[in-house]
Amino acid sequence: MATCKEIFDAMPGQFDADSAADWEAKVQYNIEGDGGGNWVVAVSGGSCEISAGTADDATATLETDAETWVGIAEGTVEPTTAFMTGKIRISGNMADVMKSQKVFKRP
Repeated sequence: MATCKEIFDAMPGQFDADSAADWEAKVQYNIEGDGGGNWVVAVSGGSCEISAGTADDATATLETDAETWVGIAEGTVEPTTAFMTGKIRISGNMADVMKSQKVFKRP
């Protein structure tokens, strides 16, 4: 099983720049529990930058626990179901979180 850090570290290699060419966003991920942490995914001009920490100017914030986040990344947890059951909380521009599912291709 991957860790949250490994998932975020792998995201630049899964980034589809063509799908994100006109997308500008900064999504804050707050992952709670064992192995969690905070990460910022910034997309601009068809490129992405991922860093540990927090952003005051995030366009959206996603909060979940480490088990749910790893499950989503590994394909064992359906993101929509997790959201509908309250395992994922989103504030800000929900469209930015949804778009991130399309521009970061899971292996």
